[in-house]
Amino acid sequence: MTTPFRTRPDEGPQLSTSEAVHDAVHQMVRQFADPMAWLRELVQNALDAGATAITVHLDYQADRGSERGTLRASVSDDGSGMDQDTIERSLVVLFRSTKDRDPTKIGKFGVGFFSVFGAGPSVVTVDTGRADAPESLRLTFRPDFTYELEALPPRRGTTVTLTLAPSASEADAFAERAHAALARWCPHIAAPLHLRTDGIPAGDRDVRIDRPFDIDGAVTLTHRVDARTVLALAVDPVASVAFYNRGILLHETTDTPLPGVRWKVDAHELHHTVSRDNVRRDAAFARAQQLAAELARGPLRERFVAHLAAVAQRCAAARHAQQPPSDAAHLGALARLAPEAPYKLKPAEVPWPLAHPLASAPGRVTASFAPGILQRPERRYATGPSALTAALARKDIAVVDLGAAGPAADALLTLLRAHHHEDRVAPAADRYLLARPLHPNELVPHARKLLDALRPLLPALGLREVALGALEGHGHDRAFAAYAHDPRATEHLLDAPKDEPFTFDDGRALLLRVDHPRVAAAVDAARVDPALAALTLLRAVALEAGALDARRDLALFTLATPA
Repeated sequence: MTTPFRTRPDEGPQLSTSEAVHDAVHQMVRQFADPMAWLRELVQNALDAGATAITVHLDYQADRGSERGTLRASVSDDGSGMDQDTIERSLVVLFRSTKDRDPTKIGKFGVGFFSVFGAGPSVVTVDTGRADAPESLRLTFRPDFTYELEALPPRRGTTVTLTLAPSASEADAFAERAHAALARWCPHIAAPLHLRTDGIPAGDRDVRIDRPFDIDGAVTLTHRVDARTVLALAVDPVASVAFYNRGILLHETTDTPLPGVRWKVDAHELHHTVSRDNVRRDAAFARAQQLAAELARGPLRERFVAHLAAVAQRCAAARHAQQPPSDAAHLGALARLAPEAPYKLKPAEVPWPLAHPLASAPGRVTASFAPGILQRPERRYATGPSALTAALARKDIAVVDLGAAGPAADALLTLLRAHHHEDRVAPAADRYLLARPLHPNELVPHARKLLDALRPLLPALGLREVALGALEGHGHDRAFAAYAHDPRATEHLLDAPKDEPFTFDDGRALLLRVDHPRVAAAVDAARVDPALAALTLLRAVALEAGALDARRDLALFTLATPA
């Protein structure tokens, strides 16, 4: 017997579908924005029926002589099934559902089944039966919203089959969309969920969709409250949240009060709105938000701190081994999150990658700094290891290696300034200068001749020794640096504000930067006339140092032109 849908359970048989029925069904179908939402709805119905296994099957058969074939897309379960009374009083009556008074069910509004018509099937067949019934039932829906009910041999469970007429390429696309829809909407359901395909031109598949309730990420936390509620959180610069009920996705959004956290919650008390495009903002929703915030501020934060330390350690170790740090970008991303809620790392919790290990801790490539209570210590940084940072480390002066974060070096610098007062954070090269004399054996012969010609002139300026070498750090572009004379030292680390390396004092040694244009010119001139080259260079250097007055100038000429 073929009858139309009814708008009330007490209506008698009708000879044709009314305009009200057409409008009502189309209105319900339109509320499902995703044409593949019928898969979610049928899987949800299967769970509500107590299914312990669910299979989605796509069977495509090409029709000879036609560009289109026949695709039968079905969802089968071994749940409790339906009897004739359930079908006639609920399934074929608009806006009615057997779930109305059952708080354990996901669906509440009796409209989910109608999503099958959004896929545009020519026929929809429902085969269903109860374990204790002498027969099962087949309900066939047609495009004009009439249905036919017939009896079949007994069976348990329900199979809903949609018959469509796609082309081969459309069948391929349908299979891809079905897989994507199931993976998105039904990833964590409590029953095994398989997708099987036959005859699909792009290739058959047999995949299991369901998986444990967890979350991907470098820093994650899964917390089970009880058998009905579980949360999973991950540290992520892009915050988001997804709400599930028994593994069925209800809603996902980036609108979350937890920045830097991607999280999801599965709770039996959560339910979607009537429009099925959101989750209800009720007491269960509020409890989930509160619990997620507590987990983020507590155990997830603890894992964040430990993970940041491990990443900083790996990056610094790679730099010291002169290898590119593979975790550099990740270190930068963590540094950006560190000062923000819900993490808010304290200064002593940040493991800074060091340009070089300190002399007092040669095995440590990272260090944490206390903020300083009675004093505001300076924090120095560099873009990478160098001779200067190595010399500072030998003096137990820590230098943060921003280059350990690669292109995200700015994130480390921002964090350093946030924790240690911006006015006290500066590059190591802004304050410290490393002077490294070259050994005479490293010099060309005419450079040694220049040094020999310079030494007799030094007393005129109160200097004791002179050398050619390299400068690194503060004032590295200057032609010279002066420092306390120590014939045993192979390098001289100078603190610019204290040591005043660009002024002359009695007893100092003078280092001339060998690659400075003025010094290089003097070295070249020493090929012909070392004495003149020495006098000219020393006068220019003394003038730059502000140490050339009439008396010293006369003394230089006197020493340069002995009687």
